[in-house]
Amino acid sequence: MIMKRDIFIQFAAIASLIMAVSCGAPSLPESPVESKKQPLIYPDYKGVTIPCNIAPLTFEIKEKGATSFVTRFSTPGDKKELLLSGRDVIPSIEEWRDLTADVHKAIKIKVEVFYEKEKKWHADRPFYITVSPDSIDRYLSYRLIPPSYVAYERLEIMQRDLTSFDEEVIFSNMLLATEQQGQCINCHAYKNFKTDNMQFHARQHMGGTLFVHNGEMRKIDLKTDSTVSAGVYPAFNPKYDVVAYSVNHTGQVFHTAHPDKVEVQDVESDIILYNPLNNKVSHISNGKNDLEVFPWWSADGRTLYYCSAHFEPIDTSKTYSQNEIAHYDKIKYDILSRSWNPETFEFGEPDTILACSRMGKSATLPRVSPDGKYLLFALGEYGCFHVWHSDADICMMNLETREWSVLRNSNSAQSESYPSWSSNGKWIMFSSRRDDTNYTRVYMAHVEPGGRASKAFILPQNSPAFYPLFDKSFNRPEFTIEPVNFTPYEAADVLAGEAIKATYSDNCKK
Repeated sequence: MIMKRDIFIQFAAIASLIMAVSCGAPSLPESPVESKKQPLIYPDYKGVTIPCNIAPLTFEIKEKGATSFVTRFSTPGDKKELLLSGRDVIPSIEEWRDLTADVHKAIKIKVEVFYEKEKKWHADRPFYITVSPDSIDRYLSYRLIPPSYVAYERLEIMQRDLTSFDEEVIFSNMLLATEQQGQCINCHAYKNFKTDNMQFHARQHMGGTLFVHNGEMRKIDLKTDSTVSAGVYPAFNPKYDVVAYSVNHTGQVFHTAHPDKVEVQDVESDIILYNPLNNKVSHISNGKNDLEVFPWWSADGRTLYYCSAHFEPIDTSKTYSQNEIAHYDKIKYDILSRSWNPETFEFGEPDTILACSRMGKSATLPRVSPDGKYLLFALGEYGCFHVWHSDADICMMNLETREWSVLRNSNSAQSESYPSWSSNGKWIMFSSRRDDTNYTRVYMAHVEPGGRASKAFILPQNSPAFYPLFDKSFNRPEFTIEPVNFTPYEAADVLAGEAIKATYSDNCKK
């Protein structure tokens, strides 16, 4: 059975579609008064570059006092045209595909907005949407989470078909939660954008890691007596049958007067390696007074990137964790790497890829492009949880030259975090709070030659009313090229069973 998102959102979309259809077949107004301004629309899709296979872009025209609207989409040379009436502009999937299908080189769709105001028709200055022949991965998964910071009574990991608006539940914690015992679910991850090797964690009630290995689903307990926690942030090796994890003791601090409401900190964190063939784990990096987190593999699987902050206690009368809480803005993460030998499972010495702490900055979430040429990461003033930091931006590094820059076309004045790549390396995706500062939404951008990126656009929805009405954040967005092939109930059956206990070894190959 397919489990759909909140019903009121669907009603809002249906209502918008009915309003658009009821306006009748539109026609272009004669001799409108031309304006020098471009139309104000929400979401803002003006000047964006989109993949040829993305679902229709729907938006609302925000012109105040206008009573009637006509929007015209046209391809170069007016070879194709689409006219829509109404304040809410909602192309059907069929109409949109007719405009964007069979694109062999980039084209610009011209968008013209006409509106009647004070008994006169007006025409705003057109804007353009570039359609790239570079397709995007068909599926996107994310966790939907309420904004209450500490409440997780209802969580869902969802998968969305990006070529349409179809959405299904991968897993809901309501399947196993009781009135007395709740369950948190998090950190879904995939190997090579496929779902035959994937995982997500369940915490608290019936906790464990749901681990799919070559299509076989099982429940693993990754906590050992030698590690500070079970696995947290995962990274599947793209070439070899191992997974790197950070292991973390994490806490939250709530500000009483600060625009960034919450500070999430690691009290302890190390990096471990998990071998699913023998169910063993071993340490990769666990330096004293080093906070290590967010592992990610190179494209060839022979180098591990991660973030590390060295923090010495400032006040010796307090514990290490008390020092961290008191001096949270002094904790700054660098990007490091270690070579890995897949024959011996041995790691080399750490190499500092980017010493952000020397610049008074902090980097998190390194992600290597599928071709191995570029490194995406989030950069902020301090800390490791940039989703709460309004100063955080997405950056890109050329791994050959180690030159890097902030992706200015794609960032905003609000928090940007959790960057990732599409499987063809032509698109990047990240979480952003630019809409209202409270909810993270999914934004995407095209990767241009030389490691630049285009203006980012928000994940399209079937109605422009969706985001103002939807009260959950999109957490940890991940691309896949195929859907998850188990049902939520099959996953619940596995999580309800006993976990297979992982064991510790100095070298988990043995």
